[in-house]
Amino acid sequence: MTSATKAVYRSLSAKTTLFIQICKEFWQFGNDGEWYYEKVVHSFLPALCTKWREAGTNHIVTIVLVSRVFYDQSEIDYAAGPLRRDDEGRWYKDFFRVINDLEVIYDWKSTLVSLKDSFWAFQRDILLTHHYHQASSGHSSASPQAPPPPRLVGQLSYAHDGPILEALNLSLNPTETHYIDRSLSLTGASTIFITPGTGYFRVSKHLLRLTTTRLVDQGFAVDLVTLTKPPLHQSPIFCFWGVEPELKVGGGTTGSTRSMDPLWGGDDDPHESLGKERTMFWWEPFWMSVSFWDKQMDLPFREDRYAGKMVIHLPS
Repeated sequence: MTSATKAVYRSLSAKTTLFIQICKEFWQFGNDGEWYYEKVVHSFLPALCTKWREAGTNHIVTIVLVSRVFYDQSEIDYAAGPLRRDDEGRWYKDFFRVINDLEVIYDWKSTLVSLKDSFWAFQRDILLTHHYHQASSGHSSASPQAPPPPRLVGQLSYAHDGPILEALNLSLNPTETHYIDRSLSLTGASTIFITPGTGYFRVSKHLLRLTTTRLVDQGFAVDLVTLTKPPLHQSPIFCFWGVEPELKVGGGTTGSTRSMDPLWGGDDDPHESLGKERTMFWWEPFWMSVSFWDKQMDLPFREDRYAGKMVIHLPS
């Protein structure tokens, strides 16, 4: 590679969108005793920026925090904003917050503290401050009735109930018309979804079908980074509720292979699926690659603290 080619290669910029899932597991300890949120700010992100710097590339980074909050029946009246229901009938609302928008990060240390503070502030806002401001907005300053006191509303979802498909579709919206006057800045665009889960997600069938169609149409792939050890099951894997597809024979021809896929067949027509038993299917996304980041930054034990021998008495 000539020096001119290297200079052109180093001048290339790639647009990278980092989604960080805030869920219950995010505030728990891993198997090595380290917080999952510490794995993000102290381990994975600094190593990623170091890799980019060693490769001589220039990445324009956007960091977005995503979370899903579930509400009990008693909290629906107090919860502000439009609520949605999943396939199991649970009320929820999705939250997104942009931390860095199209910024070039050369040194991660300068943004390390602010990013960690953003994690705590995001959780506080979606569980407490958000609902308090919305409830107080209905009371004018001249009204003698005091606004309701702030309180915690809702609870964070687990990693497998997170809004991964909703987040991916947000990143696909700016490139929806990629075939019209295509910009060269879209070349090399990548999406990374960081989660403390194992790569198993429960999603909506219709939203999964829409996301798959858009990703294939635009030619983008997704990198999933899990902060856990590789599980004993296939990962990544999506599960959804649907109707068992039936092989239709008409005019001497059989149904297509795609129609027998649980994602594309089964309950396309609401009238045909009416009264049929719904089944849970597991589907492997071919457009997503998974990486398991389980690097332990601290030593597990110190010899000066565990110098003595441990004696275990077994029952006779």
